Amino acid sequence: MDPKEQARALAQQTLDSTRERLRALDSAPTADHVAVFDTLHQELSGVLGALDQDAKTPR
Repeated sequence: MDPKEQARALAQQTLDSTRERLRALDSAPTADHVAVFDTLHQELSGVLGALDQDAKTPR
């Protein structure tokens, strides 16, 4: 799998996981939402940073 395909696969996996976790909030107490949002923000920032770093790496 080439780097672009890997990046697309990572992005899709992250998107699917994020959507699933956000859907789960429907049944969670509102007080628990902030922790989920904070965790998702950290994870998404990490993935975006990794994708950005990979895009800047010369091939």
